Amino acid sequence: MSSSGLQRRRGNKTASSGANSGSGGRTSDSYEDNNHTKNSNEAVSDHKIGYDSRDIESRESLKLPLLTLMEEVLLIGLKDKEGYLSFWNDNISYALRGCILLELAFRYKITLVNDPARRRFELSDRLIEVIDSEPTGEVLLDEALKIMKNDGSNLSVTNWIDLLSGETWNLMKINYQLKQVRERLAKGLVDKGILRTERKNFFLFDMATHPVADKLSKEHIKNRLLNVLVNRNVDLDTVANDQFPQNTSFRYLRTIALVCGAYAANVLENVLLSLNYDKRDQAFARADELLTDFSDFPFNLSHQSPLGIGLNLGQEITSEVEASSSSELQLELIAAVLSVFARMDSIL
Repeated sequence: MSSSGLQRRRGNKTASSGANSGSGGRTSDSYEDNNHTKNSNEAVSDHKIGYDSRDIESRESLKLPLLTLMEEVLLIGLKDKEGYLSFWNDNISYALRGCILLELAFRYKITLVNDPARRRFELSDRLIEVIDSEPTGEVLLDEALKIMKNDGSNLSVTNWIDLLSGETWNLMKINYQLKQVRERLAKGLVDKGILRTERKNFFLFDMATHPVADKLSKEHIKNRLLNVLVNRNVDLDTVANDQFPQNTSFRYLRTIALVCGAYAANVLENVLLSLNYDKRDQAFARADELLTDFSDFPFNLSHQSPLGIGLNLGQEITSEVEASSSSELQLELIAAVLSVFARMDSIL
């Protein structure tokens, strides 16, 4: 009996067809189920789902310039031929740490903690969290990002700038200080072909200096800053170049951050040397206006400068922010760092 049953399963076409006909109800049911599932999927696919395309944009779509904010601030401060910063500049070290936070915010690496209670505190006292710990490829940024990620608690904007600068009495976190930032930035610019390395004798000791090798790169940065500080209408398309192309993400907001960073680091004067006295004084006043307008959140985009400079800047930044996938918390973080810059004279 078992062998005949086995024979019917394997080779008896009649029995097989009978079996098929006997299971025809099940096959038919399965077919109907498949059709029902297919129709259901088609019905689901017919539904229109509302979404914001910015929510699913890849962060890898960011168009980054060749130089970071820290490198641009350092390059502005360096003397072209001598290759070193002014010995009397006490602000640049602290400002560079703030620029590190700005650069990480522009790259969607950090943001403010989304806590409704944060609005009770000043911008600079609001807490930062890491949202993407993937390496950026920039050594200083990656080191700062790793320190912030490994810290168990969320600290405020001011606390992080202080810790990265080494200005803390907390011995448990003294190792958070980023050391030799200016020298490491200069070596990074050497690798990018902007600077070269020389050794200069200062009577009692020898010191490595970094004169400017590619003066055109520095001129590009100066032209971009002057476009914001002097012109009636800001147009960054006219000063775009290979290092800062037209499709750079946040190019207007980045340029304002650069103005404020250079102003806080006391190196902005190097950009304005080509202007006459009245224009130079007007440019400093404009830099102070920008620092005031963007060190609060929401940004004061409706403010029209009484100097008649940058009348279209608010509109350009509004369009830029709307076209990006940035969150309100990241923009708030940028304003928080600039608020620290705005009161640096009382800090240092």
